[in-house]
Amino acid sequence: MRRRRGPYRDGKVHVMSERCSTCIFRAGNIMRLQRGRVAQMVRDAQRQESAIICHDTLDGKRAVCRGFFDRYATAPLQIAERMGLIEYQKPERSKKGGPR
Repeated sequence: MRRRRGPYRDGKVHVMSERCSTCIFRAGNIMRLQRGRVAQMVRDAQRQESAIICHDTLDGKRAVCRGFFDRYATAPLQIAERMGLIEYQKPERSKKGGPR
């Protein structure tokens, strides 16, 4: 079984430097999620003292969703930020040159 890697690597917690173009925390329901799904994801992350991973990074080097980090940073994320352990990761660019 292949182990999934999280946003912690190289001694840093990787967080998106900006919200991706389809961030679940943007106005509207760009990702067409079921009603209440984002709220449930936030509750789960908070209960687990964890984070929501940016969906744009799920198939590569994972990073914490910037929308989640800005609104709901859990205690471990706040501590990492205060200790200078946050590494901001730029969104990958699509072939058209804009954010994915």
